[in-house]
Amino acid sequence: MSAAPTVADLLADPLLRTARTLAGHAGLDRPVTDVIAYQGALDAIAGHLVICDAREAAPAYRLDALVRRAQEAGAAALCVTVDDTDRPPLSAVRLADRLRIPVLWVPTDDPFRLALDLTLRVRAPEVARARTVETLVRRLAHHTEGPDLIVAARSVLTADISLVTPDGAAILGDPVPPDTLRPELAVPQRTARLLAHPVHAGHRPGGAAPVPAWLLCPVDGVDDSRAETIALGLAVLEPFVRSWLAGARTRADHDRAARRRLLTDVVTGRSSVSRETVERAVALGWRLEDWHLGLFVRAERTPAGDGPDTFVTALVAALARHGLTVQAVAEDDAAWDLWASSTRRPATDDPRSLLRDVRRALAELPVRRRLVAGIGRPHQGPGGLADTLTEARNAARLAAAREFRPAVEHTDELGVGQLLAAWQQSDITRAFAETALAPLRDPEHAHLLTTLRVYLESGGSAAATARALGLHRNTVGARLHQVRDRLGIDLDDASYRLALQMACRALTGT
Repeated sequence: MSAAPTVADLLADPLLRTARTLAGHAGLDRPVTDVIAYQGALDAIAGHLVICDAREAAPAYRLDALVRRAQEAGAAALCVTVDDTDRPPLSAVRLADRLRIPVLWVPTDDPFRLALDLTLRVRAPEVARARTVETLVRRLAHHTEGPDLIVAARSVLTADISLVTPDGAAILGDPVPPDTLRPELAVPQRTARLLAHPVHAGHRPGGAAPVPAWLLCPVDGVDDSRAETIALGLAVLEPFVRSWLAGARTRADHDRAARRRLLTDVVTGRSSVSRETVERAVALGWRLEDWHLGLFVRAERTPAGDGPDTFVTALVAALARHGLTVQAVAEDDAAWDLWASSTRRPATDDPRSLLRDVRRALAELPVRRRLVAGIGRPHQGPGGLADTLTEARNAARLAAAREFRPAVEHTDELGVGQLLAAWQQSDITRAFAETALAPLRDPEHAHLLTTLRVYLESGGSAAATARALGLHRNTVGARLHQVRDRLGIDLDDASYRLALQMACRALTGT
């Protein structure tokens, strides 16, 4: 059985969400053992919440007397039900503060219902809980879409419920910090501030499927009885949300397959695609006759519980933040063809700028996927879309040979990459590398050599280096300062950076 709620616990309950604590704040920790309606007598009311109609508390001297008698009889608090126009008398407020008895001012048009609900909350919380669950089930039965389900549950439980991914990203509602959950434990979890309930995906042959989502609700300042009600509500909500997610996954799988087939038809047909294919493409917003700039992205890892649809949404958003609005088609759960279309030919004189933007976009995404990407040249028409995507795939193969992640290459860099590969394999470059990097090659300073290599491959960006290595930016800055001191060179000089980059590649063979 749950402990008796305090006055403060009841004030945190939705039943008293319109209440004002006029006075007696020092007594809010008093336990409430029962609820009684005032009917002229205050006998045997120790620990009770006394509910009084505003007519019994007017004029002001009657409320003063009632406050004093309630305190003398040991009442936990005095709750006055009023309409919105009633105003509390100042004398009663001062008296209640002096006597340290809470006086609650509650606007309501149904004081009888309030008294009944509060009585059940205090005397029989399990009955109140059952009524809440029944109301919740009835309300959820009328909805099939996730947003509607969450809104219904929030309304019935009067709680801030959210649906998030295992890493805390929001699906519906508000996100939470990544370390809030322990997703490896697929069981309901409770901390001092949060309730979490797993939304299961079902079962897979050979083992349980990872949990794709979690239902969360903050419970700061909530007593045990209310927390139990919310936890039960989340358990009731879970199968409804699970059914919606399963349906959404099925529709998404069908949509992915349809988009993949369409892209295959476009690439295969090239400049002679059928009218039906063009119409299907137009329906999806694909402008086949425009200029296209292809991008291919592959993830070397697919973390458990990290849905491909959630990731590709984040990928498209990250590219958009850096000026690339793209269409995306999944090859599988770990590879995507993407392209940006425009009516005018994109500028081709600055592939390095585009390369930098894509690298920055991918650096904003979770490093655990270990992303590699390639960028094609701009080409026009359906055949041009096929060409730029092919070039992007070839560039991604070169990127995969790089040691750091994320790794991105542009097809215009393929020839340069081959030339640099020849340089870095030469005896002269190798000798230079062994001499120039000698102060960093001992085991004690291996971390400095790694930091330097990633810094140079990241275009000289300390922020990108920090993301790639999973370090704080200040740590990267301190390491680069040590590198400058040990090598005696200026990393701000482009010539030195190029020479050191070649030296690092010569030593690592990449």
